[in-house]
Amino acid sequence: MRKKFLALLMSIALVGGLLSGCGSNKTDKQATTETASKEAAAGDSSKDNAKSKNGDGKYGGDLKIAAVEGPTTLFPPQAPDTGVPYYVSPAAEELGRLNADGTVTPWLAKELITDPDILTYTIKLREGVKFQDGSLCNAEAVKWNFDKFIENGKAAELCNPVTVEATDDLTVVIHFDTWANNWDTVIGGVRIVSKEAYDKNGEEWCKTHVVGTGPFKFDSYTQDSSLKYVRNDEYRLEGQPYLDSVEFVIIPDPNTQVSAFQNGEIDTITTYDPVVTDTLTQQGYSNIAQKNANLANLKYVLFNSKDKEKPFGDLKVRQAVMHSIDWENIAKALSGGYGVASPLFATEDSWAYNTEAEFYEYNPEQAKKMLAEAGYPNGFETVINTIEKNQDIAVAMQACLQEIGITANINVMDSSEMSAKQQADNIEGLIMGNGSSQMDFTNNYIRLYSSEGIKNLGIIDYPKDYEEALFGAREAKTIDEKKVLLQKAAKMLVQDYCLLFPVSIIYNNNFVQSNVYDTNFFQVSASQWTPEAAYKIGN
Repeated sequence: MRKKFLALLMSIALVGGLLSGCGSNKTDKQATTETASKEAAAGDSSKDNAKSKNGDGKYGGDLKIAAVEGPTTLFPPQAPDTGVPYYVSPAAEELGRLNADGTVTPWLAKELITDPDILTYTIKLREGVKFQDGSLCNAEAVKWNFDKFIENGKAAELCNPVTVEATDDLTVVIHFDTWANNWDTVIGGVRIVSKEAYDKNGEEWCKTHVVGTGPFKFDSYTQDSSLKYVRNDEYRLEGQPYLDSVEFVIIPDPNTQVSAFQNGEIDTITTYDPVVTDTLTQQGYSNIAQKNANLANLKYVLFNSKDKEKPFGDLKVRQAVMHSIDWENIAKALSGGYGVASPLFATEDSWAYNTEAEFYEYNPEQAKKMLAEAGYPNGFETVINTIEKNQDIAVAMQACLQEIGITANINVMDSSEMSAKQQADNIEGLIMGNGSSQMDFTNNYIRLYSSEGIKNLGIIDYPKDYEEALFGAREAKTIDEKKVLLQKAAKMLVQDYCLLFPVSIIYNNNFVQSNVYDTNFFQVSASQWTPEAAYKIGN
């Protein structure tokens, strides 16, 4: 039986390599100099940061970034995933930038002030900053951005503000009724867009156009083809940007991406595809991506645990499935040998990682016994829901379930359909997912895997003690207290209640042409980079 299962894993690895976009990039990044300093990653993009080796600054050129798929929207208040901030960053700036140590440095904002005694968060804005349509980036505009997030069901992403007020032209005060220790990270990461552009053009227009304060202006977006920005000559930082344009070139097929990169048609590729990684490494291209808890990619499986009329509504059935997973072999098979297994939805250096967590033993016979005890001695039929790029996970799970008597049919849908169903519907069976890791998973877990979240509300059954620990982590007064509660929640999420589980953790790789510098992709987080500082030597 073991040999048969390993043979299945080999076929999974083969299928994974053949699927279009399977395991390829989620987003793309660009070059930095060999060592990205904390200041550069957080926004120290002075002119000195863009010098070539002979000391001459470089202006001009077009940066072309390979992407597997385009953004789901260009309107941040409606973003269903963490990829949108990455795509809109050339035009829409964040209030603050994350540093490698987890602190936040003001960026578009002049000051970010936390007052835990009166439960307020104050944003002080820079005077005279304008959006690319000429309107002022003032307190009214910033308040409107927060209002739109809340209107679109994203209050939990902002730590549930009670009120947001503009107290003067350059000051926004956010009031809360509960202390949260991640206000800086959550609020600092909000990308600000023009209220006037929304008022003039409407919401539908804003989904395919973006007007912000950034170094580049929106030029065009052709779905499944390209997203292009051009230089903003009125940008607030003198002397920047350096590039003439930034373009995301959408190329779903990894082989086509590699060919374009080798031919110099693309400047940078972000990938965790093992074939692409091996090929470009052997050819001597530099992989400049960092590896830390904020930069890993987690392939995972989510149960419909809420529908008690279906098998996965029974904890014993979910535990049986956990015993069907050959953890290390699955992790390797899904990643061309690069992936690692984890008993938790977290990397080992994440604050959420609980060292007491252990893998469920791979024991198909025990799994069958548990299914029989749950009332399914002959197994049952179910559905595996996936988008195209996660079909490798679906095939792996289908093989695992088959070994313990569960017949699973794979249902492939596009990203927009999957997102809509997760936000509104009760999806039967299993969902295959692919998400970003975090050093501090508190907001991510709340956003996606809690009753305050933006999706999965009709899919996951949230136990009371799990949410008490999770929400407690958000309100903790010290980092140590936060870690204890977050680790408790992380263990319950996967080990105790089996609401979801990771099958492979993979770090993205970023390959760049030798003449591309200072984009700071994948140096601090998956969505943050420095388009204003990026430059090329030669075109």
